[in-house]
Amino acid sequence: MKNLLIIGAGGHGRVVLETAELESRWNDINFLDDRIDVDMVLGRRIIGKMDDYEKNSKKYEYAIVCIGDNEKRLELINKLLKIGYKVPVIIHPKASVSKYSEIGEGSVILAGAVINTGAKIGMGCIININSCVDHDSVIDDGGHVCSGAVVRGMCRIGRLSYIGARACVKPGTNLKEGFVLQDGMVI
Repeated sequence: MKNLLIIGAGGHGRVVLETAELESRWNDINFLDDRIDVDMVLGRRIIGKMDDYEKNSKKYEYAIVCIGDNEKRLELINKLLKIGYKVPVIIHPKASVSKYSEIGEGSVILAGAVINTGAKIGMGCIININSCVDHDSVIDDGGHVCSGAVVRGMCRIGRLSYIGARACVKPGTNLKEGFVLQDGMVI
């Protein structure tokens, strides 16, 4: 069993906490967050500010960044790796992830998500609830596929892109870095 430090105790951090608890591989899980109104979230302690990750690197071997801003999330993951943290992949037990897919460090695959054969998920991605990344598609580093979105087969979603809730990316589509597809849109 291992200790996990979650950086960010907002909505995404709470979802990742519950997912990590369901994985049953963590002995101790706590947060870093800049909030001053609370010191506990879902029964877990906030042990310091978000910038306190370096001073906690001796107690926590593993850390994951749970903030929604794609660029900041990816930047912080790179800082964690540089100082020696292991940045795990967190996968909800009710997600379906092909054994023939690849998932990068610090990515989170949430409940109901489907990652099909040959899909590649980069570092620090969020594949949110009930979304799908179909066969042979690539989500580059820092991407976010929102709730209920579908990335169809053989697509490439550029680094730091955002695919909105219920959006659909048609087969074979290539989206540039930082692309934003609004909720419910089809491209």
